[in-house]
Formats: sequence, structure tokens, C-alpha cells
Amino acid sequence: MIHRIGRALLAVVVLGLIAAACGPPTAPPLGRPALRQTPAAPRVFDNSDPAVLVDGGAVYLFGSTNNRWVPVRRITSFGATLAQSQQQWAQSPRDAMPALPAWVDPAERQIWAPTLIKLGSKYVMWFAAAHAGARDEANDQCIGRAEATTVTGPYIPASAPMYCGLPPEGAGGGLPASNPWGRGALDPQVLRGADGNLYLVVALSRTGANIGGLRLDSLGRVIGGANATPSTLASQAYPWHDGTDDETMGSGAFLENPTMIYEPATRTYLLFYSAGQWYSSRYVTGFGRCATPIGPCRLDSRGPMLMSGNGRSGVGGLTAFRDVNGTTLRVAYASWQAGREGQSGSVGEYSRQTHWGTIALSAGSDPSTQSVAIA
Repeated sequence: MIHRIGRALLAVVVLGLIAAACGPPTAPPLGRPALRQTPAAPRVFDNSDPAVLVDGGAVYLFGSTNNRWVPVRRITSFGATLAQSQQQWAQSPRDAMPALPAWVDPAERQIWAPTLIKLGSKYVMWFAAAHAGARDEANDQCIGRAEATTVTGPYIPASAPMYCGLPPEGAGGGLPASNPWGRGALDPQVLRGADGNLYLVVALSRTGANIGGLRLDSLGRVIGGANATPSTLASQAYPWHDGTDDETMGSGAFLENPTMIYEPATRTYLLFYSAGQWYSSRYVTGFGRCATPIGPCRLDSRGPMLMSGNGRSGVGGLTAFRDVNGTTLRVAYASWQAGREGQSGSVGEYSRQTHWGTIALSAGSDPSTQSVAIA
């Protein structure tokens, strides 16, 4: 018996030494990311916070509320013009989630930043909305979850939100007590990691550590519940995080709209996120590289990867996805017509429009030498 106990203790010690030697993952090298790129021409009419689901060899684009709660359309060409997209949408608009959950604030009846994935035979959508009954109106967002049996819906939302950010807290720092359901969460993206597990990357309110990562269970629910504490992927740290590419970070600093995609050659995750104020020209897209979907990450401190130019401004809301071939890494992102920021209107001509792009990567398996650009 003594010998058996001794052997067991020795095994535990050896395993502990191996774990200690391996240690936690470290943030990978950033590589050679492009800096201050400007957008090409927009291609999709009246679509902000784009989300893409590739299913059955087809590409489906979703977005935040326009004249439908959750607009969805099938994309047959990345080269279609904005005018063609406008005509197609006018002829056949479709709402992926025509009925909103009861927890959504009736005074702010809109959905933004959906993300979707297929789990078994079901299509699952996660989305952000304002929670009714807020006492802290600036941080009232929660993440909802909805299911459908077809890719374009209708998606049926759950009766309660799935995730509402960091745990509630009392008043302080010039803020009232937080909402009882949490400190706020928005702009979800759900992805399946290289390890086969599901993860949520999400923007967090009422904190400077705005971008977090969480593990999900096999049904796409947050492990740890509606106020689980995420790992921090990105925090307000650089002067341009207020959306103004200068040397001073002002009061408009905020990070949101995270998206992450696995890059198999370097075995790292590419992270993109928006910084600044979404409704203005002061909105840009940053870049980082992560070891896992829950970090650690290394951010490009030099400045944004995407910013205003070519008659477009407020460049953000980027989402990364794999094309139908499973290998090409693409992006969709949104911008305003310069000078028309915040002027959505009922017919959408001045709303944010969506752009298509490709993630251009240099060859090789070393992340420290890999170039990254939006082509």
C-alpha cells in the first residue's frame, strides 16, 4: 500500500513538473500587419455590423437593424455594385428574426451585431440588444440567443438573455449603480476554435478592458452563466483607441465589435476590433494576434489597420470568415459616406454600407515574419 501511494504521489509530481515546464500560453509575435489602410468601394446597401454564415456552399450576410430587425440576404457575388445591392434589397428584403424577445427595451427596439453558427441540425444566432428596465442606461446591453431550422430563419429567441457582462457593482467613479443583470455586453462573435470547442469573443461595457473571451458549452451557452468573468483580450491602451489617430486618447475611447479567426499556418488567431465612436467619423479598426480564443493577445500599438479614406469614414464592425472553399480568409466591414455619419434615414442611402475584402497573408509558419493586410 505504501509503495502504491508513493508511486501515485510521484506521478502527480511528474505531471505537475511537466505542466509547470509548459506553462500557460504566451502572446504570439504580432508579425508585420499593414497600417492605416483605407477602404475600397462599398458593395452591400444598408448593412452595418456585418455577420457572415457560409452554409451549403452559399454565403449569407446578416446585419444590425435597418428596415428589418435582423436583415439577411444571400450573397451571390462579392463583386456586385452598391446599386445592384440596393435594388435587390428593395425587391426582396428578409427579416431573419421578425419577433423580438420580451426582455428588449421597448424604447430601444433594435438588434445589432448578430453572429451565427450551425450546431447539428440547428442554426443558432447570438445578438446584442438593450435590456428593459435599466437604471444605468449607458450600459444596458445584453447578449441574446435564438435558434432556427433554416439558415435565413425565422430565428426564435430565448425568453431571457444569455450573457450580460461583468457582475453587477455599486455606484462609483461618477457612475450610478450598475444594472442588476450586469454591467453590459455587446457585439458578440461565436467561433469554433482549433481545439473543437466553442468560444465567445465579446465587447464589455463599464470597464476599460473592453474585449473579452469566454468558453461556451456544446449548445453555445456561456460556461459560468450570465455574468461569467471573461479573459481580457484587449483594453483601452493606445492614443488612437478613441478613434482619432493622434497622440492623445480622449474620452471617446471604447473598443467593440471583436472578431477572431484561426490562421492555421502560424497556429495563431487573428483579432480585429473597432475603436472609437461608431456613429461618427472617429471609428477605426485595430489588429492583434492571439494564442487562443481566450488569449493572451498582442495588439498593434502603432495605429489602426483600417481607417477613413476614399470618401468613406467610420470604418469598423469588421467580421472575418472563411469563404465557401474553406481556405480563403475574407472580411466584411462597414463605413459611412464621408460627411453623412449618423444619418441613417428611412431609405438607407446614408446608412452604413458593407465592404468585402480578403485577408492577405505572406507564406510561412513563423508569426513573427508574417505580413497581414486587407486586400
